[in-house]
Amino acid sequence: MSEQFGERFREIVDRAKGDRSQSALARELGVSSSTVQKWLSGNGFPSSENMDKIAKKAGLSGIDALRSYLKGEAESSADTMSPEEIFLLSKKLSKEQRKRLIELVLEDL
Repeated sequence: MSEQFGERFREIVDRAKGDRSQSALARELGVSSSTVQKWLSGNGFPSSENMDKIAKKAGLSGIDALRSYLKGEAESSADTMSPEEIFLLSKKLSKEQRKRLIELVLEDL
C-alpha cells in the first residue's frame, strides 16, 4: 500500500471510528481488533464489503471512497462517477493496483 493511500485510508478509518475505540469499530465490522490494526499498518486490506462499511461509517459512499483513492483526495461528494470515468482513472494505477482493484470488484459481485 502506498504511503499516500495508507494515510488516506487511516483518515477514513478514523472518521468511521469517530469517538469509539478501535475494538468497538472492529466488532461493528465483524472482524478482530488485530485485523483492523493490520489494515492500518498496511499489512492487509479490507474486503470490498468491509471497505464499503468503513466508507459508509465515515460518511462516504463506496464510490466516494474509491474516488478518493484514485484521485488522491480525501473529499466527499454527492455526485457519482460513471464506470467510464472510473476506468479512465484506473489507468493511472500501477499494474498491481489495477489487479487489486479488479479483485475487489469481483469480490463485490
